[in-house]
This record gives sequence, structure tokens and C-alpha cells, in this order.
Amino acid sequence: MATLTFEVSDSLLTRARETAQALNRPLEEVLIGALAVGLPDVQDVPASVRGELLEMTFLNEELLWTIAKDEMASVEQKELQALLDMQQRPLVPQEEVRLQELRESYGKAMLRKARAFALLSLRSGQPLLTALEETE
Repeated sequence: MATLTFEVSDSLLTRARETAQALNRPLEEVLIGALAVGLPDVQDVPASVRGELLEMTFLNEELLWTIAKDEMASVEQKELQALLDMQQRPLVPQEEVRLQELRESYGKAMLRKARAFALLSLRSGQPLLTALEETE
């Protein structure tokens, strides 16, 4: 365990103290929890998306909402569904490769969306579903 000393803004310290008081937890525990959420463990995340997930911590809410609402292109969704439906028979090697590419693309998109929603949830003072309806 290491000890750190650094400066934070008065408003951030006030928010942290209010959170600690509301949760009846020590201030240090609240700050460590916030750091743990803000700097997620990405060891098991594909390297191709790792940096992007970490960088999202510093995006503004507008960009996070864009990521949260992003969807796989309709053409790719249809292609993925068609390949999944074709699995009733053995897929040819090209189909297997394409299915794997689409699955990976979909999985990475879901990781981005989940991270965006998690950050938005932490930053928001209102229920996330209400905020989602307001941004549409």
C-alpha cells in the first residue's frame, strides 16, 4: 500500500465529503472507491480497446452519451444475425472468420457502451434511464 499526497479542488473535496457522510464511510474509502471506478482494471480487456476504455474517464458527458447510444451498423447487425442463423449447418472457413470478426466488434462496442454508462451513472445526480430519455 502506498501513501499519496495531492491537491484537489474545493468542490471535489466537498462532493467527496458529502458522499462519505451520506454513506457513513471514511473519506479515504470514498476517494479510493472513486479512483477504482475511474481507473478500471482492464487486464482482461482486449488490447485493441484497452486504451480507449481508460481514456473514456476523461471524456465529457456529451461524448460519453454518443458512445452509450452508439449501435452496430444495420448492415453488420443483419450480417451477424444471418451468420448466427447459418450455424445450424457447418460454416465455411470464410463465414467462421467473418462471424468471429463481427462478434469481436460487437463485444468491443458493448464494452465501450458499458463503460460510458458506468461513467455517466457516476457523474449523474439522476437515475440513468431518466437521463437517457432526456438526451433522446
